[in-house]
Amino acid sequence: MKETYSGTHGHFYDQNGRELPECIGFELTEEFEKGESKRAGKLRKRHRVLASSVSMTATFERTSDIQQLIMEIAANPEKKVNFIGELDDKVAGKYRVAVTGFCPDSLSLAKWSHGELDEDTSLEGTVDDYEFI
Repeated sequence: MKETYSGTHGHFYDQNGRELPECIGFELTEEFEKGESKRAGKLRKRHRVLASSVSMTATFERTSDIQQLIMEIAANPEKKVNFIGELDDKVAGKYRVAVTGFCPDSLSLAKWSHGELDEDTSLEGTVDDYEFI
């Protein structure tokens, strides 16, 4: 029987290999651009992948370390950064993915509410490439 992965065992690392334990969620998504072609005598169109785009979302509890990371990215948003996402579930297994060339779509530069913890600061953006390692 195959086991389902538990996100409780996820880890997220910056480009220096330093773990960011404040990361409480990670998603890497690839969307495909397709072209379609028609065939004589066929009702259904055929589809072919022409290009793709990769995006990443990492959600953090905002700590001073995460605020520092956001400020570093904000200081030079054209400088792309790299990350590694890992899931190391003792029951279901382990996988790692290296994310290269992250470029933010937007940054939450400052955020707080009286009497509340900031638990949902996200880094969202596009990625140049990825590799399962």
